[in-house]
Amino acid sequence: MPARNAPPVDLTALYRDGLAAQHAGRIGDALDIYDRILAVKPDIPEVLFQRGRCLSGTDAQQAEVTFRAALKLKPQEAAIWQGLHGVLRGASRVKLEKEAQRAKVPLGSEADVRPILTSLKNGQAKQAEAAAARLAHLAPAAFWPVYVLGEARLALGKAAIPPLEAATTRDPAHAPARLALARAYGAAARPAKALDALQDLDTPDATLLRARLLCDTARPEDAVALLSKGKATGPRWPTALALSLAQTGQGSKAMAVAKSAALAGAARAPLYRSLAAAAEEAGDISGAEALIDAALTQPTADLLTHRAQLHQSAGDFAAAEEALQAAINANPTHGEAFRAYMNGRKITPDDPLLARLEAALSRPDLKAPDRAALHFAAAKAKGDQGEPAAVFPHLEVANRLISNTYPYGFGADLAEVRALAADWAHLKDLPATGPKDPVIFVTGLPRSGTTLIETILAAHPEVAAGGEMPFLGRALAPTMEALRHGAVSPEQLAQAGTRYLTAARRRIGHRSIIVDKAIATFSRIGHAARALPGAHFVLVKRDPRDVGLSLYRNMFPEGLHRYAYDLGAMGKYIRLHDAITEFWQQALPDRVHVVEYEALTAAPEPHIRALLQAVSLPWDSACLAPEATGRRIQTLSFAQARQPIGTAAVAGWRRHEAELEPLIDALDVSFDLFP
Repeated sequence: MPARNAPPVDLTALYRDGLAAQHAGRIGDALDIYDRILAVKPDIPEVLFQRGRCLSGTDAQQAEVTFRAALKLKPQEAAIWQGLHGVLRGASRVKLEKEAQRAKVPLGSEADVRPILTSLKNGQAKQAEAAAARLAHLAPAAFWPVYVLGEARLALGKAAIPPLEAATTRDPAHAPARLALARAYGAAARPAKALDALQDLDTPDATLLRARLLCDTARPEDAVALLSKGKATGPRWPTALALSLAQTGQGSKAMAVAKSAALAGAARAPLYRSLAAAAEEAGDISGAEALIDAALTQPTADLLTHRAQLHQSAGDFAAAEEALQAAINANPTHGEAFRAYMNGRKITPDDPLLARLEAALSRPDLKAPDRAALHFAAAKAKGDQGEPAAVFPHLEVANRLISNTYPYGFGADLAEVRALAADWAHLKDLPATGPKDPVIFVTGLPRSGTTLIETILAAHPEVAAGGEMPFLGRALAPTMEALRHGAVSPEQLAQAGTRYLTAARRRIGHRSIIVDKAIATFSRIGHAARALPGAHFVLVKRDPRDVGLSLYRNMFPEGLHRYAYDLGAMGKYIRLHDAITEFWQQALPDRVHVVEYEALTAAPEPHIRALLQAVSLPWDSACLAPEATGRRIQTLSFAQARQPIGTAAVAGWRRHEAELEPLIDALDVSFDLFP
């Protein structure tokens, strides 16, 4: 008992001190304070609740006793129910959940989220997100609401990392939550963090995700080794193994594994198309062709068009046209087949496919992607026939359809470019310890002449050209993560360079000098320069009005170059491209060589000599006739690049000056990378 005449204890002040100690992690001090309060007044539910929370991590039995005492005093307080639920296990936990349901008290239990999981399973992700967010607010310390909230946000493509990190902190042993967190990290371009989240998680889903992350970071051979160690029921495991094999250039092995995937239920045609694309990416052209040919035992318009495009990249236009006509016979509204056909030849008024194109466009039941591709095809045909006034009505419809499907936000690109430029402050003084193999990156805006420059270099006997290789971005992914979420080391950059070279040489063989025409390189020249100290960078510049017209005439793979479908957005993007490339020119003047397209096409030899000198290649007259190389060309310029160097494509924008006014106006801007 307090001494006679002792001053009264300020319980409110003591409670504040207890909370402060608890929040600071001094649990022992907090418990001492709460016990002092309860010795004076044992029936304060708030103090009992906080005492129970302090005991939850060390003494579940005493925590239960304390929470039940608090609940007896305040039976409708949801937080007390939730605290008690957190320390119970087995039958006691189930019993409490039933009692809470009868009392209509939200616990944030698995039972509470079942209706939300049903909504998510039925594709109602927005509804599930809203319900999970409400429940997470009502049960702020519970595991299930934040876990389901994270799953819903993953389905919506939103920021799912915070709720999933909270979920895995609350229940580190819950495998689905850790898997979801790894998926969220992967979606946020944090592959190393995703792999960390999967550590010691030995489930088929975790292994499949681990393999995908390895492929996404230019390590498909590691994915093959991982997947070859085991298997699981269903088509997903053999599908993943087949794709990993195809990415390592083992198309024949991929096909053998794909057969078992198809037998297990995988859709055969989409699988073989994916494998063919992966094999082609790895440089296994014969494997890609064999995969498509195997799938063509059951021909579809998609497969026939894919086969035709392989013919086009090899320069076999007759075989390509035969396959495209077969594709159109199989599906008279298959827009991509019409577009590929029109892009592969100069269209004359008597071309038999023109009437079929008009018939397809007149159908009201066309899907948006087919209608867009058909309008791009019609625009090409009208231009070839000398009807410039009829070109833009088709282009405007086509581009509007694509922009509606894939909306573009300039702000995201501006923020990313500024972040890439800011990275240089961390990179510039790091020693470049990576492989010194000579690599020539040819970059610039799409449709700026990069394929022409690559083909000129490919004519040199010391060079092997790989086209638009996707490997630099994949190899740099862990480095970019380290830059944004920690600190990057020279060793990480060297690893990125090694991974890149492994993939690039797999694609083109082991000739001495690699040429890579990956467009995206322009934004991360400094990053590539540090990872590959032997690399040179050739930046191609062309009149932005001609670039814009060519972009607007073309359709790109799904979701890529979204700015290209709106003339105003395109102008802003071009000037943003100018800002970042000028930054790299100033930062690395001895590594970046600029080629002006108009000057090169007007007087090829002096500019080609300067180009070869800049990339440390001896002069070779074969570079003056790049059209004679006969190489595969896997870009939209597959036809143009087989023509002699000339000025036919210079100043073409003038024929459409009025229609290009939104682009021309938008070009009158500039951007500060360090505002």
